[in-house]
Order: sequence, then C-alpha cells, then structure tokens
Amino acid sequence: MTGATTIQAKAVEKIFHAAAKHGVNRNLLAAETSFDPSTLNDPDSRIPFATVVRLYEKAAELTGDNAFGLHMGEHADPRAFDVLGYSVINSPTFGAALERVVRYNFIWTNGSGFEIYQNGATTRIVYDYLDDSATEHRHDAEMTLAAITCLGRSVTAVEWFPVAVSFQHSQPPDVSEHQRIFNCPVEFDSGGNELVLNSATLDLPIMKADPGLCVVLDRHAEELLAKYPRSDDLVARLREIIRIELNGGDPGVDQVARQLGLSARTLQRKLREHGTSHQEILDQMRKDLAARYLSQPEMAICEVAYLLGFSESSAFHRAFKRWTGSTPTEFRRVQTGQR
Repeated sequence: MTGATTIQAKAVEKIFHAAAKHGVNRNLLAAETSFDPSTLNDPDSRIPFATVVRLYEKAAELTGDNAFGLHMGEHADPRAFDVLGYSVINSPTFGAALERVVRYNFIWTNGSGFEIYQNGATTRIVYDYLDDSATEHRHDAEMTLAAITCLGRSVTAVEWFPVAVSFQHSQPPDVSEHQRIFNCPVEFDSGGNELVLNSATLDLPIMKADPGLCVVLDRHAEELLAKYPRSDDLVARLREIIRIELNGGDPGVDQVARQLGLSARTLQRKLREHGTSHQEILDQMRKDLAARYLSQPEMAICEVAYLLGFSESSAFHRAFKRWTGSTPTEFRRVQTGQR
C-alpha cells in the first residue's frame, strides 16, 4: 500500500500490559521503539502501523518470551479493540463475527486487513499486511491468528481447532506453543498468514450475543467507517491474487485483471488513481519474498527465482539488482554471514 498507514494508538496498551507481566517497564519498551507515551493522552489519536509491529517484536525480545505474540493472542480481550471487538462478540454466529472483522478492521487500522475465502467444506481466513514497511512482523501475525482462534472458541463455547495454519515468517526454534494453541499442522515460510477452518465452524452461534446491541454497534461502526473511506480494496485484492499466482501461476497484469473482472487497461487506470501500478505491487511483493527466501541458505537461488515466477535465473538476478543494488549472491552473503 502506498502512503502512510496508521492504527489506533490504544493498540499499544495491550502490548505494554503483557510486557509488564514479565517485568518489562513500559518506559523502557517505549524508549527502545522511539514511541512517545504522551500519544496515549488523546483517546482518538492514531500512530504509524509499523510502530505497533515494532513494539511486538521488541517486547518479545525484552521479555525473553519466544511465543510473546501467541500468548497475547491466547489471552486477547475483544473489548480492547473498541467497537470492532464489541461488534464481534455480539454477532449472531462466528461467521458473522468474521465478516464484521473484515469490514470494520479498517476503523482500527489501514496497515493490515483480512479476507475470507470459502470453498466448500473449508474456509480460509487470510491476514495480509498492506504496509510494506512492516517487514518483521512475526509476533503481530501470531498474535492475530491466535486471537481469532482462541476468541472464537471462547465466544462460541466450543473447543474447535483449525484445519491448518500458515505464517509468512520462518519457523522459530520452538513450536510447542503453536502446536498447543492451534493443535493442527502449522506451516512456516508460507506465501501468507492464514487460518484454514472447517466451514461448519462459521455456523457456531455466539453464546452471549445481544441482537439489539449488535444493531446499535453496526450503526456506530458504519458511521466510523465513513470517516476512513477505504481506497485500497482493489490493491488488497490484487495483492492476494498476485500472492496466489506467484506459486506456479501467472502474476501478469492480463491474468490478474481477468480474475478481478476488469480489462488490463482499466486495472492499470484504477491503480494509477491509487498512486501505484501492477508492476510496482508485483515488484514489491517479489522483493519482500526474495529477501526472506535468500536468508535461508538451503534454498538455491534458481529455486528462489522459480518461486517468484521468473522463467530464468538471469531475469531474477537483473530484477533483484534493480531492487536492492546488490546481486542475490551478495545479499545472501551479508544476510547469512558467509564469506
């Protein structure tokens, strides 16, 4: 996504609170991430989305909790998310709650977003980063998917488990907490962050939902949503299609335009209105994935080129040099400490 992305400043409170339980002073955590605590004096203030992502990573480091994000998600309080959280716990079913998460998340932040893809017996919930500057986001991603899972169990009073979970980041040394919380196959170094659920889970009722309150909350949420007109729906959809097509498909403009129900010319025009282009988005996604893949010594450079949709390694070399100023080999040497 182009331009600055933000999140409600109150989002940092739950991070400070969780870190304090480990004995980490909030002033130290704020100083380590250049966050100004006085921002919290204004209940309506917003801060850069990347700041909150950095706070998660630094809190995990300072607390020594390798599963900091997971533990935060496991104990997440929906009320901490304001109207978004209250609308979720007063939805009639878990599926309806997820639909509200997708629609109202933009009130909370425009730095990340959710999409739901139902395909028969299974449903995918995808958590995508719209802010390309938030490159290190392991604990935010793990917090988010753990929160959906654990809150989903809590509000439905049913001990259900996902079919599968995947994360963009590399596998941490210890995944015992991932297995305990999700109790299903967990994949790392994936193309995205997502939960795969049994579609029947969506029909589970929210046990303490108040239908009348839900109507009031929806009205309030729609009013708030109108204050933050979402201009990046097309970009978010395009990024998801490209992410899928990069895995052995065709991420070219003609192919993705067809999937969006647009002509290539119309798609390019609409993207220019958003201040970006198909090529810019494709390059940024390839650049981010390339950096992650090249940091894994076991992956051959020709394999990286293939995974990113390049027909020849030489084309990948030229593109990577254009993006970063260094060759893939030079970049890998620096990242892995090779000589």
